[in-house]
Amino acid sequence: MGEASSDAAAKAAAVRAVAVSRVAPSVLGEVQRVELSFFDSPWVVLPPIQRVFLYELGDADGFPAVVERLKRALADTLAHYLPLAGMLEYAVETGDAFVDCTHAGVAFLEAEGDMDVRRLAGDEAHDIVAFLSLVPELDARVLPAPVLSVQATRLSGGLAVGLSVHHVVADGCAVWRFMEAWSSASREGSPVTKVLGPPHYGREVIQHPNGDELARDMLKTVAPNLPVVRGQYDFSQRFLRARRTFYLGADDIRSLRRRIDDLASAESAAGGDAPKPKPVSTFVALAALSWTAFVRSKGLGAGDDTYLMFLADLRSRLDPPVSEAYLGNCVRACLASCADAADLLGQSGILRAARAVQAAVAEMEAAPLSGTDKGWMQMLMRLPFQRMTNVAASPRFRAYEAADFGFGKPGRVELVSMNHDGEMVLVGGRREGEVQASVSIDPAHMDAFKACILG
Repeated sequence: MGEASSDAAAKAAAVRAVAVSRVAPSVLGEVQRVELSFFDSPWVVLPPIQRVFLYELGDADGFPAVVERLKRALADTLAHYLPLAGMLEYAVETGDAFVDCTHAGVAFLEAEGDMDVRRLAGDEAHDIVAFLSLVPELDARVLPAPVLSVQATRLSGGLAVGLSVHHVVADGCAVWRFMEAWSSASREGSPVTKVLGPPHYGREVIQHPNGDELARDMLKTVAPNLPVVRGQYDFSQRFLRARRTFYLGADDIRSLRRRIDDLASAESAAGGDAPKPKPVSTFVALAALSWTAFVRSKGLGAGDDTYLMFLADLRSRLDPPVSEAYLGNCVRACLASCADAADLLGQSGILRAARAVQAAVAEMEAAPLSGTDKGWMQMLMRLPFQRMTNVAASPRFRAYEAADFGFGKPGRVELVSMNHDGEMVLVGGRREGEVQASVSIDPAHMDAFKACILG
C-alpha cells in the first residue's frame, strides 16, 4: 500500500469529515506568478511540512464560531501571503517550476473526532495515527498541486488545527511568520502589525549570477520526471518509527552548555597555548547531544563514519542581506562529519560533536552560498542516511506564542511529517527558556536514545 493510501486510511479511521470549503484571499493582489529560486527547487520532491496544534477549549468556545473565525483570519492573511494560496506548476517548454496565483485559494477541511485533546497533548509518545488524522492531505505527487491546506477538527475537550505546507514555497522561518500573521489576524483583527510587517516574495532578492539556470539544474537533479514528482527517496516507512517528545528546561540547557564548555576549557588548559574555546550556543549543544545519543543508541562505533545535517537561515548572511519578512526558502544544508563514530563516545564525545557542528557553522558563515550548487546536492544524496542525524527547526521558533488565535496558546505543537530515522525537531517550549525536542527513530533504539538525552 502506498504512503498516500496509508495516510488516507489512518485519517478515515480516526476522524469524520464534516465539511470542505475553499478559502480565498480577502483581497487579490496583482502578482500572478512566483518563480522558484535555487533555494526553493530542491524541496519539490519532499513530502509537505505538516504540523498539528492542539487546544483545550471551554464551553463558551463553540466549534462553528471558532472555525468561522479561523477562516476569516486565513482569508485576510492569504491576501498578504499570496503564494501560499497558489498552485505549484511546471512549464515543460522552459523546464521551470513556479507558483501560479491566478486562482488563489486554500482547501479548508472541517472534521470531528472522539480523541481526548488532553491525552494527545500530554503523552510523551506520539499517537501517530491520531496525529496523522488531524493534518490535511496535500498531494503533490503530480503537478499542478496545491501548496497549502488547512484542517480544523473538533475533539473531546478541544480543537486541533492542522496545517500542510509544501516546503517549496516556504522554509521554517517563513512558515512560522505566516502562523504569527494568521493568529494575529484572528486575535487582533489584522495579519500586519507594528511588530509583524507584511511579507515580500519577489525572488529577485536572492542574488546569484546564474540563479535561474541553477534553479533548473537543481530541479532536474531531484525531480527528472516532472510533472510527475518521483524522488529517489522512499518515505513510505516514516510513520513506522517511534516518536516521542521531551522538554528541556532552561536549567537543563544551561547545565548542558556548561558541561561542554568545561570540557573544552579543560582540554585547552591541558594543551598549553591553545586559543580560548568558543562557548557553545543552545543549538550547538542540543545538536551535539542529539548526535551522540543517536550514535550510542544505534550502536555505532570504531570504523563507522557518521554525519549530522541541519539547515542554516541565510537571510542575514547574504550580500545584500534578505529581510526576515521574505516568504520563500532562504536556507542551506550544513553538514558536520566524524570519520570514526568512536570519537563521539566516552566523556569527551559530546565535545567532539559540538566542535564538528561549530566547524560546519563556521564554514557556512565564511561562504554562505558554497553549499547551494548541484555538486553539493549530489554529494548529500550519496551520504549513508542510516548513519546520519538530522536536527530540524530551531529553538528560536516560538511555536506556542506564534499560534495563539485568541483562545489561548496551544497545549501541544508537533511536527507530524518527520521523515528520517534519527531526526530531532527543536522549537521553543511552552515555558520561558524551555526547548521542546521531538524525536523520530527506530522503535528498537528509542529507550536508549531517551536515556542519553535525559540521563
